[in-house]
Amino acid sequence: MVCAKTNYLIAAMTFSCMTPQQIADAAGVSVNVVYRMRRGYLVKLDAFGKVCRVLGIDPSLVIDFERMQAAGKGTGEEKYGAR
Repeated sequence: MVCAKTNYLIAAMTFSCMTPQQIADAAGVSVNVVYRMRRGYLVKLDAFGKVCRVLGIDPSLVIDFERMQAAGKGTGEEKYGAR
C-alpha cells in the first residue's frame, strides 16, 4: 500500500483534462481509488501504478515516502533493514 503526494497528483490530474471517472475507466480501477489517491490515502500498488500510467507520471515521483515512513508503513526497513 502506498500514498501519493497530493499536490503533484492533483496537478497531473488537472493537466490531463480528465475527470476522476475518466481516469479510473482508462486505468481499469474504481473511481474510489482515484479519490483515495487524491486525498493522500493508502491504495494498493497495482492500482497506484495504473493511475500513474494513465496520467503519464512516474510513480516514484508521486509516492509520498516521508508520510509513509512517519506512519510506519511500507518502506520495508522496519522489517528487513535498510538496503
